[in-house]
This record gives sequence, C-alpha cells and structure tokens, in this order.
Amino acid sequence: MRRTFIQQKTGRVATPGPLAGFVSTRDRTALLLYFLALTKASQEPWDVSLYSAVWARALGLSDPRGSSARGRVSKAWGRLVDRQLVTRARRSRMAVFTLLCEDGSGDPYTRPRAAFVKVPHELWTKGPEPQATGTPARWFEVLTLPELTFLVIGLTNLDFFPLPVERGPDYYGISADTLLRGSRGLRHRGLLTVRKQRITAPLTREGISWENRYTLNPPFGPRGRISTATAAYQ
Repeated sequence: MRRTFIQQKTGRVATPGPLAGFVSTRDRTALLLYFLALTKASQEPWDVSLYSAVWARALGLSDPRGSSARGRVSKAWGRLVDRQLVTRARRSRMAVFTLLCEDGSGDPYTRPRAAFVKVPHELWTKGPEPQATGTPARWFEVLTLPELTFLVIGLTNLDFFPLPVERGPDYYGISADTLLRGSRGLRHRGLLTVRKQRITAPLTREGISWENRYTLNPPFGPRGRISTATAAYQ
C-alpha cells in the first residue's frame, strides 16, 4: 500500500494519513480487514467478494458463523466505506468491495509503483513461539493496535531508524503514548531492537543527547540497509 495511508507529505510538511483515524477510534478490526482486502484484491478490478463468515474466520473472530461476528465484519466494511478506502456494491446476493486509493481521497485504486510499504504475509501466517498448552497464535491475533501501528510505521523505514514519539502527533496524527506503547510491546515480543545513539544537542548542559533508533526483527525485518534519516525530518 502507498505510504500516503500512513503519512502524506508536501515538501517537508507532513500530515496524517488515514491510519490515524483507525488509531483514534481504536478500530483494530477494520484496520486488519483493510489489510486483508489489500492482500486479497491483488489484481484488477481490485475487488473482493467473500461471505462475512469467511472474513470473520480470517480475522480470528470467535464463532465466525455467528451473527455477532458477521455483524462486526459488516460494520467494519461500512467504516472502510465511510473512510473512502473501498466502495461497496452488490453482485447477485454478495457484497463486492472495491479498493480506492489508500490516501482516503476517494480516487480509484491503482497498483503503487513507488513510495509503498509491504505488510509481510507473515503477519497472517506466523506467530510467537507456541506455549506449552493452547493453540498457536498468529501475529495478527496477538498484536495490539499500538503495536500494529508502530509496526506499519516501522515498515516504511530502513534499519536503525529514528522515531521520536513526542513528534507522533505532528508526523502521523498519532499520540506519543500510542507510539511508546507500540514500541515497548514490539520490543517485549522480540520484534523490535532499540539502540541508543548519541547526538549533538547544543542547547543542553552537556551539549549532547541520546535518541532511540529502531530496527524491526524477523519476520518483519531487518531490511539490510541502514537509515540515514534524522529525527527532524522523519
């Protein structure tokens, strides 16, 4: 998907993309459903049409055949329509959802050729090491919304990237607390490495400061290339 889903830039001025709306409304279900739609609608005419029970099962919702789970899926599709990320039509008795441009403008969808981010299939197929008991979980089932948010932002960056959480509202329309909880959660799960880097800070007493630099771990990273970005223009 295009990076404009996460952040939209005009020169060095950054404004939030549609991702911020999912975070502010705590809409984890619709966010994952959108990722699934992008995965499924992989060729023209960029549409998907499956039973609600199938989507519910793919999202790991309890009792996917039940009316409650199917209702959650239907409402989530409706929120994606409202955000102008998909359109809804009917084909016989099936609902058909067609992708729109990822920036929420309502423009038609086209395959991105540049400035895009890939959400690895391992989000759906892999997970943490299984516990002694219970069914093995997959990453999409266990990652919280803050963790998913930080992960998607991280996927737009190279290794050892800066992301000052206090600038989250300016960069992405996402609170510092959300980004902090996301980075801590990913680190706890072994999906993120955090290193301190010394930087010049002329206005501090010592003239130096330290900033966090982040690298995604398998299966989502590393990328094999070091970021040269600075925190001021991330």
